[in-house]
Amino acid sequence: MLAMENPITRSIIHGKNGSVMKRFNKHTVTKTTFVGLTGGINVSQAPEQIGDADMQQCINFVYSRDSNRLTGRDGIGKLYAMDDSIRDIWYDVDTNVLLLFTNTFKAYSYVVGQTPTFIGDLNGSDNPTCAKFQDKIWIASGGHLQYYDYSEKGQLGTVTSSPICNLVFQRFSRLAVSMDGTDGFYISEVGDGTSWTEDTNMSNKEQWLDVGYGDSGTIIGIVPLATDIIFLKSNGKIYQLSGDADPSNWEVTEISCDTDTVGTNCAVNIGNSVIFLSIRGLKTMAAVEEYGNIATNDIGDKFNKLITSNMFEPRVFHLKRHSMLLIRSTSDWTYFVAYNYLVGAATILKFNIPIASICETSNDILVASNNNIYKWSDEYTDDDGKKIDYEIKLKSIIGANKVLLTSIDTKFSADYAGEVELIDGSLDIKVPSNDRNNVKCCHSADNLELNIKSGDRFTVDYVALEVADL
Repeated sequence: MLAMENPITRSIIHGKNGSVMKRFNKHTVTKTTFVGLTGGINVSQAPEQIGDADMQQCINFVYSRDSNRLTGRDGIGKLYAMDDSIRDIWYDVDTNVLLLFTNTFKAYSYVVGQTPTFIGDLNGSDNPTCAKFQDKIWIASGGHLQYYDYSEKGQLGTVTSSPICNLVFQRFSRLAVSMDGTDGFYISEVGDGTSWTEDTNMSNKEQWLDVGYGDSGTIIGIVPLATDIIFLKSNGKIYQLSGDADPSNWEVTEISCDTDTVGTNCAVNIGNSVIFLSIRGLKTMAAVEEYGNIATNDIGDKFNKLITSNMFEPRVFHLKRHSMLLIRSTSDWTYFVAYNYLVGAATILKFNIPIASICETSNDILVASNNNIYKWSDEYTDDDGKKIDYEIKLKSIIGANKVLLTSIDTKFSADYAGEVELIDGSLDIKVPSNDRNNVKCCHSADNLELNIKSGDRFTVDYVALEVADL
């Protein structure tokens, strides 16, 4: 925010004994320019105390992945309607395989523009997790491990010798599984996700360990971090598994406690760190060790209140190519906090449909809602026919008494001509969404809180306000 001062004159008329006297007083005009707004929403301080680049409110805006400019989010258009409601979707960028999972525990392979292909029934009732290992997609849903051979495009196979699991990933050239609510962590035979036969004399066979056995907590999440594996437990403890492919070199260390971690699907690996959700907000865990421990830090101080209020069965969706975490923290499946971890700022997204799952493909973002698959794309300017409301509330400006707004200078960008409203109390000015606008006005207020609203998608370049202290 840039400030420039300029003197103006205000005249006041006074009368005494029938005479009239005019007195001129000089007041200073301050030009406040908001550029970038890269601080995101800040609800941790009073509105007039937040940072120059912060906002009190920012709804349905995201930071562009190409330029980090604050821009209105894209709309959502329907691709396909299924007979069953969809609970989850999963995509692998290497194989271009997209899987759909329904609330009746059925699995489908889907190619955009085609009819989904039924590939089998899940043998568990939990939200499935998936992993690519060798030439198969592996699925853990609370029963025995299942797999989909995408090269043959056949039906799901089941590994009846595997542990019961709802967490799966690839590590040490093996398949690793676990079941939340337990302490157990298992890895398959080297190079073979179907082999789960233990042989204590052969290190390449199935191996297992109990993580934090007897600590009164159970595993709720597992995240790879650099060369290690991080285990998050229900009692707030976090453990680190260090080592390599040889189990004799494994070492499990408790690296943190009292973290208040929450739920499965609430931790993601980002580079050399893990970002995870706790009942106190968003935290990060760095891969750089300090005195033998991995440091944890709060990263959502500005916006944690948006996440922790009315928290209920939270879930985090990671859109890697957009450097964004979408956090669904309440029972309202239309409401998300969008955290851009490159910018380090958060906004709010309010969709017009309840969203069960979101995933990125190589080119698009796909969304599951009820029994429908949607594409989230700049091809659409609404949410399946329903208008998107865009709103920004800037930092509050106050003075010793009242403040006088004398000018609003804005520059917005858009792909098409639209309209933006600039609102503060009785002030309501409409300007184009794809041009620069300089509006003179004379509006006084106890404190100035400019709201920027529109039903049209646009990008904010800058807003400049000329304000005098009355």
